[in-house]
Amino acid sequence: MSSINQNIAEPFYNSTNELLNYIFIRPFNHAIAHSFIHSIIQAFSHSLIVLLKLTLALLLALISLKAEAQQTITLQMCHESADSLYPLVFQKDKLAAINTLELKNLKSEYYPSLNLNMRFSYQSKVTEVPIPAAGIGMESPTVPHEQYGASVDLNQILYDGGTIKNAKNVNLLKTKAEIQQVEVDMYRVKEQITQVYFLCLILQENQKIIKLTHENITEQRSVIVSSVKNGVVNASELDNLDAEILKLEQQIIDINSQKKQALKVLGKFSCIDIGFANKIKTPTIESHKNSTIFRPEHQLFVQQTELLDANIKLTGTQRLPKVMAFGSAGMGYPGLNIFSGELQPYYIVGAQLKWNIWDWKQTRRSKEQLSLQKQIITDNKNTYNKNLDIQLSDAEIKAEKLEQLISKDIEIINLRKKITKRSASQLKNGTINSADYLMDINAEKQALINLQSREIQLIQCKIDLHSLAGKPLFNN
Repeated sequence: MSSINQNIAEPFYNSTNELLNYIFIRPFNHAIAHSFIHSIIQAFSHSLIVLLKLTLALLLALISLKAEAQQTITLQMCHESADSLYPLVFQKDKLAAINTLELKNLKSEYYPSLNLNMRFSYQSKVTEVPIPAAGIGMESPTVPHEQYGASVDLNQILYDGGTIKNAKNVNLLKTKAEIQQVEVDMYRVKEQITQVYFLCLILQENQKIIKLTHENITEQRSVIVSSVKNGVVNASELDNLDAEILKLEQQIIDINSQKKQALKVLGKFSCIDIGFANKIKTPTIESHKNSTIFRPEHQLFVQQTELLDANIKLTGTQRLPKVMAFGSAGMGYPGLNIFSGELQPYYIVGAQLKWNIWDWKQTRRSKEQLSLQKQIITDNKNTYNKNLDIQLSDAEIKAEKLEQLISKDIEIINLRKKITKRSASQLKNGTINSADYLMDINAEKQALINLQSREIQLIQCKIDLHSLAGKPLFNN
């Protein structure tokens, strides 16, 4: 950096010294002074341009590094983005909000209820009390035909047998089960993301191998051009190589189209804007066996069972006695004294006991229904575990098979590379034709594709084993 600063400052420093010499040592000359001032300006401009170029280069380097970092897509990035942005995850907050509102409604059942009642009626016949005339001016009391009034009625629960408390518990467990169902659905979404991610990865690696084969054949073509000119190799061999190059270019177009489509699907699932230039990074996973298997579905089975137990308990409270206090105050015509014939205020207070002593076994049958539903959940859990065991067994066998095939692929590739190298030399010398060379190089290409695909499949198989067992894929 010190050498750069010296290069920038040196033109300006030299021109300034020369100008000072002319001003203070030699006789003053306007033309000479003007010339040196112009040189100072040029030197300063040059230094400024160099500084701007260095600054621009530094900014471009920083932008390039940032862009390079943004181009790498990881499986963990896709899962975390889906956990935050996939539309399904927003249901959890909504379910929690619904639960809060329902709990507030249940809690308000403990508060007294106030009701305004207004009434008006006309009776075609009213109660009459016949009283024998004891003297002049005596009349029998009568009840008016028209009656009206307004009252405010109050009811307060004193004892409900635990109905409200158990209803709140049922509502809470129901919300937990619904949120856990969202977790189950999101777990399956992330499994789909993993499948699409590895498809993109395989297409990306196959693309590299095909491009490398294209470069090798193109390079070999340039090598044998001289052999064709010297008459060692027939000119038709170049046509065969050109045809193979075109065929590889078709394969590149096809695989690019598949990769674009797969990346688009991955971006939709992950809620990430993934471009064609983005690099898909191969995940790393440690394989270790653990007998503990606990997926989100297992937690859902547990919560569904707890919810049914809570419903059974709530059903049992339906027949317990309920005690309530009540009160009423108002104005009526007539009032409580129906013979008064005047608009009068009144109030009534009291308590009430309500007990359903016989419900024709409805409560018992409801409990039996809930118990049968618990058995169905147990059956579903056992069925799920059996299917899960089958999937785990298949994945373990597949992983073992892939490890054995990969070891053979490595041996095959080493041999194929030797054969291809020998064929390239023979083609150059004219001892074999291009068809034999292309057969050998395509065999090497296929061996490389097989190895790369199986290595990726092995990693995917290990991740599937973790996912099937409910183990975390990433260490946060």
